Amino acid sequence: MQIIAKCTISHTLMEIMSTTSEFKKVFNQISEKMLASFDISGINSGEQVTPPQLIDAMNQFFIIFEKLDNDQSSHDHISKDEISQMGEHAIGCLMDLSVWADRLKLPKEKAGIDQVALGTAHWLIQHRGEIRILEPIVNALAIKANTTENKEALIALFHVISDVIEHSSSAIKSDLEKSDPTRPWRILNLNFAIVATRSQNTDLMVKAFDRLGHNLPEDCPSFFEEGLKQAEKPSFGPEIKTIMKDYFSKWTTRH
Repeated sequence: MQIIAKCTISHTLMEIMSTTSEFKKVFNQISEKMLASFDISGINSGEQVTPPQLIDAMNQFFIIFEKLDNDQSSHDHISKDEISQMGEHAIGCLMDLSVWADRLKLPKEKAGIDQVALGTAHWLIQHRGEIRILEPIVNALAIKANTTENKEALIALFHVISDVIEHSSSAIKSDLEKSDPTRPWRILNLNFAIVATRSQNTDLMVKAFDRLGHNLPEDCPSFFEEGLKQAEKPSFGPEIKTIMKDYFSKWTTRH
């Protein structure tokens, strides 16, 4: 069962859910490299927003984020929708920067931008907002899953993904684009179940599998069929095989 991801890069688990100041430092390092590359690239941006403009916009968001982190009285006057809009605009800026990272041939910076988006998602969750753009967050989580073997780290990652699923917007959860197998909501939920399986924690597996059944019932027969095959590997204990067999029987009988 292979985690779906667009690229691979190694990060520590602490980088998944960093404080505003920590992921701001990551962003500053990325910004320096992108600005230098853009200056010498000679790329004609036309009417497209440029990296300097996007970086300036993100730095303005960081000022707001840190103010709300440090001043509870300011936070009390901002609605959930306003918090969610700030996060949405910030992640939108990061996605535009990611496009520029592609144009400038900066794959490490592109992966780092996704990590900053994940940090922004964590900020949203902390401030009771909702996540309205998933793609870079899903990419960052998939990268982490692909580079994580330790079971304790996988369990921590499970809880991170669970929070992202829970705090995704109702529009994302409605999952209207079912014809697109690469949609972030689908990848997020499949990876959630895969991470739970790799952790070999049976309680987490049951939670993830039940969530998968609720969110992506159409994917369950094929997922558990493949999962049952993978559970035959020596690295999986008998209790894992039993759970996978039970869910496979449940979904193949139902469908």
